[in-house]
Amino acid sequence: MKKLTIVIDIIAAIAAMLLPSANAAVFAEVASASYCPDCPPANEILFDIYSSHEYPFYYVTMVGDKNEFAYDRIKNDYNFYWYPTVFLDGGYKVVLEANREAYEKAIQESLNRERPNIEMYVNASWIQCPCQHGLFIGVNMLNEENRKYDGVLRVYVTEINSRWDDYSADQYHFAFLEFAYVGDVSLDPYEEEFISINWDPESHYPDIDVDDVNNLAIFAVLFNSTAHTAYANPPDKNPFMAYYVDAVAAYTPENSPPSVSIISPKEGYLYIFDREIIKIQRTVIIGKKTVEIKAFDESGIDRVEIYVDGRLKETLRDNYSWTWKDFGSHVLEAIAYDKSGFNSTDVVNAFIIA
Repeated sequence: MKKLTIVIDIIAAIAAMLLPSANAAVFAEVASASYCPDCPPANEILFDIYSSHEYPFYYVTMVGDKNEFAYDRIKNDYNFYWYPTVFLDGGYKVVLEANREAYEKAIQESLNRERPNIEMYVNASWIQCPCQHGLFIGVNMLNEENRKYDGVLRVYVTEINSRWDDYSADQYHFAFLEFAYVGDVSLDPYEEEFISINWDPESHYPDIDVDDVNNLAIFAVLFNSTAHTAYANPPDKNPFMAYYVDAVAAYTPENSPPSVSIISPKEGYLYIFDREIIKIQRTVIIGKKTVEIKAFDESGIDRVEIYVDGRLKETLRDNYSWTWKDFGSHVLEAIAYDKSGFNSTDVVNAFIIA
């Protein structure tokens, strides 16, 4: 029995050396744009990888044409070449193609690299009082190395289900809003530090209030201070200074709302006899139209309700499509409800003759 125990201990020790740290996670920043026809596949694949929980993997979407803070990050820090580009772990790996196999390979290679042993946790809660308003974010860091650690902490505020749609009229996920904090971190051996942050959306996102908390995800990411030359257009074009990620901590609410998108008809397209013809100034539909809805929630979708001008037309529980026949200018609305009762809405304004 003693020999068996020794063998098991040896196997466990070898496995510990071969496998990435249990605290290791991969963090990706995705350069994207709402006008980019190649971006929707990247959006869908990355969200599917994240939702599968097969890897310890997080990502934020930098919608460059909608958000000046996102564009500044991907342009000035990453010198990006085109949309979509995925920068993993601060530029340790760069993937230009929207390909699941390429993404998973880059994630696995990022997981297997060596990194300092830094423990990090993040939490967030909404505060509304006379002296403070917004999201209180707490980040706790512990250096478990016997040497000093220097890095840069970036705290990303994102919308789980974005206000922005991609080229296929699908909601972006984990769309970057802005940095709640960017600052240098210096930790002595075994030192612990707590940083408190108050993110007030009033300056740039005044429409966000306490009712939107369940749709906000926070990512605290610690980047090493050592610079490496990398290329946004591999193997040797669009150089930038890459600072690799050493630790990632994520705060996502327990009950986030579902995502819902009216995939067809899209805003600003001409449809004739149920076929998408061309992009125009407003949505015009000639002939009956099959309304196609995409809805997702990790807890499951309970139902999708279709409204026209505020009047309920159909309740869908399995196949999220509905045939629309009408005349005149109308507001088409889809509301998705998850199993917990939370809901999200997508709207398209259209002129229809059918």
